[in-house]
Amino acid sequence: MLTKERLIRLCKARDQLRDTDGALSIDEIASEAALSRYHFIRQFKAVFGETPVQYRTRMRLDRAKHLLIEENHSITDICMMVGFSSLGSFSALFSERFGRPPSAFRKALTSSGESLSPGCITLMNAARKHNSQNSRSDGPSEPVEIDGLTEQEASHENQTERYLC
Repeated sequence: MLTKERLIRLCKARDQLRDTDGALSIDEIASEAALSRYHFIRQFKAVFGETPVQYRTRMRLDRAKHLLIEENHSITDICMMVGFSSLGSFSALFSERFGRPPSAFRKALTSSGESLSPGCITLMNAARKHNSQNSRSDGPSEPVEIDGLTEQEASHENQTERYLC
C-alpha cells in the first residue's frame, strides 16, 4: 500500500533523478527513499508510469534538446553535459525520442530560417523598427503586422502565452 509518506519520498526521488549530472545512483536514491532497489523501481513505475532509469533518460534527452536549441555547444559536449558517456547511445536514444538524430535536429532548426528568440523579443524588435520608421516619416502611422497579427493582437497573444507556461 502506498502511504502519503512513501509518495512524498518517491516524489523527492523523482526530483533527484531529474538532476542531469547523475551524481547519485539508483541504489543511492532508493536508499534515501528508505526502499530496497527493486521495491523502489516497482513503486516508482507504479506511481509515475516509467522506471527510474527511463525517467532519468527522458529528462536528459529533454535537456539535450533544449541545449541544442539554445546553446552553440558541439553535440559531443551536449552529450557529456547531460550525463551520457557514449555519443552513439545518446544519438540513438535522441533519434528514438525526437525522430531524428541531434545533428539533423539542429540542422533543421538553423536551415528553417525561423527565429529562435522568444515572442516578446520579436515583438519588441518589430515595435522598435516601426517606431524608428515613424519618427522619420511625417505621414500617419499604420499598424505593424507580425505573423499576420497587428501589434496589439500579437501583444495580447504573447501575454496569454506567458500565463499558460
